Order: sequence, then C-alpha cells, then structure tokens
Amino acid sequence: MADKIRVMIVDDIAETREQLRKLLSFDPDIEVVAMAGSGEEALGAINQAFPDVVLMDINLPGMDGIATTAKIVDAIPTVQVIMLSVQGETDYMRRAMMAGARDYLTKPPSADELLDAIHRAYTMRQKMGTGTLTPIAGQPQVATAMTRTTDAKIVTIYSPKGGTGCTTLAVNLAIAMQTLLGTDAKVCLVDTNLQFGDVAIFMRLQATRTLADLAPHVQDMDSDLLRTILVPHTSGVQILVAPATPEDAEVFRDGKVEESGANTRLKAILEFVQHEFDYVIVDTPHQVDDVILAALDVSDLFIVVTRPVIPEIRGVRQFIDLLRKLSYTMDKVSLVINGVDNKRMGIQPEAIERAMMPAMVHIPYDERVALRAANYGEPLILKNARTPIGQAIVNLATEIQKHFMQTLEETVSASEVQKRPGIGRLL
Repeated sequence: MADKIRVMIVDDIAETREQLRKLLSFDPDIEVVAMAGSGEEALGAINQAFPDVVLMDINLPGMDGIATTAKIVDAIPTVQVIMLSVQGETDYMRRAMMAGARDYLTKPPSADELLDAIHRAYTMRQKMGTGTLTPIAGQPQVATAMTRTTDAKIVTIYSPKGGTGCTTLAVNLAIAMQTLLGTDAKVCLVDTNLQFGDVAIFMRLQATRTLADLAPHVQDMDSDLLRTILVPHTSGVQILVAPATPEDAEVFRDGKVEESGANTRLKAILEFVQHEFDYVIVDTPHQVDDVILAALDVSDLFIVVTRPVIPEIRGVRQFIDLLRKLSYTMDKVSLVINGVDNKRMGIQPEAIERAMMPAMVHIPYDERVALRAANYGEPLILKNARTPIGQAIVNLATEIQKHFMQTLEETVSASEVQKRPGIGRLL
C-alpha cells in the first residue's frame, strides 16, 4: 500500500486509546495520526489530522459518539467512522448508521475484526472520489478537496396488486432518504405509473412538465433539459411526475421495446437520471409490462410490497417465481410487509417470510395517518415521523443504506486476498 491509512482514535479512557494504538501498530499499512478523549476534542483535531478512518467510542462525556460522528461526516463526507460500543442492540446500530457511521463493532472486537473493518472502510473511502471539503465551523482549517462522485442507487417499489401502499411508501421513503443523507444529497422520485400516477397528488404538487415532455428527447437529453422537467418538493426531493393523462402516456409507446421487453424511452430516462442523483426512488404500476421490465433492468434494489392478505401474498409469490424464471438476480430483491397489525386476526409476518424471504421491514397498520396524508397531500414522514409507521419508514431507509454498504463491503472483501495474522482479542 503506497499511502498509509490515517486513523484517529476517539475514546474517553486513556488506557483504551493506548491499547488501540499499540494494536494498530502491528499493521504496517496503518498510521495513528491523532487520539482524542472527547467529542469536542475530536472535532478540534479533525481538520489538522485529516484521518481516513475514525475509531469512535459511542459513550463519550459531553457530546456522545453519535453526535460527534454526525458532525464529522457532515463536514467531511469521505471520513469513514467505525463505531465501537459495549451495546450490541439494533437500536444503537441504527442510530450510529443514521449518523453516518460506516461500521459498528461491539466491544471488545477481535484484532482481525477491527483491522479488517479499517481496511474495508479505507477501500470504500478511496471509491468516494474528490471534491470540496466543508470544514467544521470554528475549527482550524486545512485546504483539502474531497467529496463523492458516483452514480445513483436506483430503488424500485412494486406490488402486483393495487392498494398495498406502494405510492405512500415511495413518497415517504424518498423524503426519509433525503433527511438521512442531508441537504447536500440529491434524491429523485420517479413516478413510472405512466397512465394513472398519483405521486404529484400525494405531495401536493402542481406540475407543468412531466415525463411525457422528456420522452421524445431521450436521444439528446442533458442536465439542463432534465432540470426544466423536474419538480422540486419542499423536502429537497426532486420529482419526475407521471404524465397528466393516459393519452399523454402514449408517447412512451412510440419508442421501441428492447429485446428484454423493456420500454426503451423509460429505460433511457432512468439511466440518465442515475448519473445526476445519489438515490433514485421509482414508483411503479402494478401490471408486469415494459415499464416494470425497464425498472428491473436498471434497479439496484427491487422492493416487492405485500400486506398480510392472502390474494396479495399469492400475487407476490407468483411475481417472485416469475423473476426466477427470468433468471433475475435475486439478491437485488427485497420484501416489505405493509399493514401489519398484531392485534387483528390474519396472516402473521413470520409466516409470510417463511413462505418467501425475510422482510426488510414490517410497516405497522395505521389507516388514519396514511389516509390523512394521502387526502391532504402531506407526506406522513414530515409530521408523523415519530409514529410507529413513520419510524418503520425511517428504518427502511436505514436498512437500504446498510444493504448497499454491505454489498460494497462484500465486493471489497472478495477482491482482497491478503490475510493478516490473528493476534487475539483486544482487551
């Protein structure tokens, strides 16, 4: 390795900091560039030390590790934070990931586990490109250029049956992703229900331009043209609205259909949008046609939604069987169970999972909140984020981020052939 991995250690116990420093000294590719005993001290040193990876204790005096991580990642997005905690509960992990931590290790981690996590984090940091550093306010600055430049992850929401809550989920997921990623992130929501799309109604948008205006120009699309079609929402999400009428959607029938069956014009639009954003959330119609096949071709994650209702479960099983027949990559498919109500008689989510696959999240039944949000055009995540249904959607956004982190980690791990010798567990 030409350049050493620059590591900062943040822990309020001096003995632990020294043990970590000694442990890392066994790896010739790692250099400890700074140590801090509190969050405030870490923020004061970050701009001088400029580490690649920060080992962050979650329990710090004053500003805790989660709050410190959020400030560091907000200022320097490419810094990779590995959270260390004696608490292994899922809630702590979720909060750490939401704050921007790249990894979460339970104390005491084994030496191999810690070193592997640092090397994985550094490899991901190298993949994040270059750009502009935003210094932490009030802290000394170092002139360094950094930020991320990669194509968007496309997440498609689909159900073979209507009424399962796909549009509600797509709208609120897009806003949750925007909130989790911060104001600098670019999130796009695309309504591909070309004949009867409702995203604009769910978000109370008045659109003068739609996907129908973009379709004839797929051969000469550019960023300026796309900006004239996108509709901004107050949350920061940019929306490509479905055609205003079923007749307007006919423009997508004028283009060719690829050999795979995908709609050529829609696929070209999604591929272009992918280069302009960080995340693209796609709402879809319920039939299997050239629109769905276009979404399947470009999606990084295809989320299938069902409620615990037998006809819907049957439809999802048939659709998943179809994907297998089409030799679709099943590790790109995830399940979400919506409308879960443990107080009512019905199919239990665990039974659905046994019949198909583990669900990414269970979204609780809350008809009052969901219907009010749809009728008033006010996404529920904006006013009801703390309700069970709001928290479930936030959890879904977090799980999606973790899914892509894990996918990247697995890619990195597969490319690494060098093994480091084990040196026991860290005391």
